[in-house]
Order: sequence, then C-alpha cells, then structure tokens
Amino acid sequence: MAIDWSFLFALSILVVVFPLLIIISLWRYRRIKQLMEQEALKRNGTVIGSRLLPVLKFSYRSVPVVVTSVPGSRYRQAKTVVNCTLRNPAAANLTIVKESLRTRLGKAVGATDVQLGSDEFDQEFVVKTLNESFARNVVTYMVQQKLLEMKQVKPRVDLQGTQLSVQVPRVVKTPEEYDRLFELSFAFVDRVEGV
Repeated sequence: MAIDWSFLFALSILVVVFPLLIIISLWRYRRIKQLMEQEALKRNGTVIGSRLLPVLKFSYRSVPVVVTSVPGSRYRQAKTVVNCTLRNPAAANLTIVKESLRTRLGKAVGATDVQLGSDEFDQEFVVKTLNESFARNVVTYMVQQKLLEMKQVKPRVDLQGTQLSVQVPRVVKTPEEYDRLFELSFAFVDRVEGV
C-alpha cells in the first residue's frame, strides 16, 4: 500500500493555510472595529453593526455622519467611506477624483473638467460639475490644500443633492488617517452648508 505524498502534502497545506487565512481576516476586521471605537469615543458617536462590518455613526454640527471601512478581496476593492447627509440640498452635483490615465484619456477625447486656477491642484485632481461657480465656491484654497495633502491615498469626493461621500480606496489604519479624512469631509460640509 503506497502513500500518495502529494495528496498528503496538499491536504496539510489546506489544513494549515485555510485556518490561517480566516484568523488573519478576523484580525483585520477586529482592528477596523477597534479604530472605529476609538473614533466614536473622540467624536461622541457609536459603533454599530457586526464584527465583520462595523459602522461608525456620529454627528458634525448636526449633520449625521456614517463611516464604513471594508477590506478588499479578489473581487472588491478596499475602501473607507465617510457619508454625510446635509441639511439642505447642494446647488449642484460635484465630483472630484485624482487625475489618472483614464481621466487623461477622457480629456484627450474631449471630456472637460473645471479648472480652479491652481496649477498644482488642477494637475492632480479632476473636478466635474455643471455649475462652475458652485465648484469655485466650494473647492476653496483651503479645501484644495486638504485634498493635495491626501493625494497619495487618492481621495474621491461625490456630492449629489444632500449626500456627500468622501472615500479613499483603502482601509484607514491609524487615528491620524481618520483625522485627515474627517477634516476633508468636514471642510466640504462647512463649505456646502455655508454656500
């Protein structure tokens, strides 16, 4: 009776690797929840949801803020999203994305974006809206600087009606990263609510 060593080797790999992947995955979700709980304490908020998908809720100047952070997988990109529900609808829809190959190709084909007059900002980010004066009022020099500080993490800002979404395509891993993301989000809230 011969022993099939390749089968035993494959089985032992499966027995070791699969539980290890589960443990690593659970550790990542636990770390996300711990960071959210720290932020909840700082911002007088709560963390709800399951261990696998915690949600941080708090308010900023009576504007409800909901934060989710999802680790990536083979089929889904990791992201951390700050959603704010504004009291009044914005005067126009607004999208700001990091300049990429896709946006450069779009410009080459004729797509246009709003140029705000800052060479550094206009080279790094694409601002899309139908109301250029609204974009100029919202995306002030201070907001531009906050976006430029975060350009390595490729923030995306979407404003549609009363919904403001600021996201980064990664899981936020430190309180400092959360602070920068919140500062950017709140700068937009202040500008839109004030405009």
